[in-house]
Amino acid sequence: MKMHETDQDAQADHEARDPAPRQRFFRNRGAPLLPEAGAAGAPLTAVIAVMSFLAVLAMASLLMVNRAASEWTSALRSEITVQIKGADEAEIAAGVSAALRVLEDTEGVIEATQRGREETAALLEPWLGEGNAQAFLNIPAIIEVKAAPELRSNLDLLRNRLAAAAPGATLDDHARWHNRLSSAARSGQAMAFGVFLLVMGAACAISIFAARAGLAANHEIVSVLHLVGATDDFIATEVQRRFFILGLRGALIGLAAALLALGLVGVAMRTGVAADSFLPAFSLGGFMILWLAAAPVATCLVTALTARLTVLKTLSRQY
Repeated sequence: MKMHETDQDAQADHEARDPAPRQRFFRNRGAPLLPEAGAAGAPLTAVIAVMSFLAVLAMASLLMVNRAASEWTSALRSEITVQIKGADEAEIAAGVSAALRVLEDTEGVIEATQRGREETAALLEPWLGEGNAQAFLNIPAIIEVKAAPELRSNLDLLRNRLAAAAPGATLDDHARWHNRLSSAARSGQAMAFGVFLLVMGAACAISIFAARAGLAANHEIVSVLHLVGATDDFIATEVQRRFFILGLRGALIGLAAALLALGLVGVAMRTGVAADSFLPAFSLGGFMILWLAAAPVATCLVTALTARLTVLKTLSRQY
């Protein structure tokens, strides 16, 4: 009995002097190899969050411009417009009948639909005021035509036939508007992509500064690691892991903030003045969110990889 109590006292004394190996292992494992210093930690997380926020907004602008350009130009690519002018309504009606007969007999015309007088007048109201177009003008008739690609490639024959059948008829293939919209869309896409590249470049620069600051602040620790046999690749991997964790935190914060901001913008566009304007509708769908999530992922990866390359390059010069 006395021997048993002695063994218990010895074990208790050993535990008091030496904590449980399991707890000590996990505590040491959870601590970073290189302590936070310089631009690491919370400041770096905050900066990456801002970079991620801007990257998501740039990606959203790119996707929004791309979708809007596709919606605007798809109709222009497949439709042509025939406009019938006349001195009075009877002359316009006669011209519409003649133009519709020509369109029905033309190969490549998929569908021809005449817009009503009220619909045509509504198109002029933003410039002439409500009710003024029908009261003071002989509003031309408009026929919307869906044409096959082979017909759109050569409209001279159809234009001549319409002019012969209805002298007041003119045909517009929207080529000028299509070219302008396509050019504007390409410019908007290039600008959004340029902003995205600038954000990635800023993330690289911040990562380089933070990695160098961390190495400078922990120069003694790095020297000790080299003395005990640690390689440059091992140290770079530890730094990369730490920067990846910090970048992931910042990227998630930036993504959440950007999705919240974009959601508010979408609600404002659907319920505000922009709902009836020329601006395209904006909504956050499943595929949209997946594309937007690629921006913070790219920011996180760029931060981690840049830190690794910076550490390897710096250590190769110093040691």
